[in-house]
Amino acid sequence: MRARACIKCKEYVVIHPNNPLNQSKIDLFERKHHLHTLIIVDIKEIKDEYKVFKNNGLANSSPMSA
Repeated sequence: MRARACIKCKEYVVIHPNNPLNQSKIDLFERKHHLHTLIIVDIKEIKDEYKVFKNNGLANSSPMSA
């Protein structure tokens, strides 16, 4: 199984190629990490070192500064 991973944040999202909901989650992941180095790897390579990307809603995807 493959995953899209952010090297800087050590987060990943599993890739399910034919699942439209998963594609939306990958798009959100890529927007959140757009200035970071993203890679595609086998899940076995990173599962012990990286954490799963949690989609906590679109409102939290861009934090506001005071």
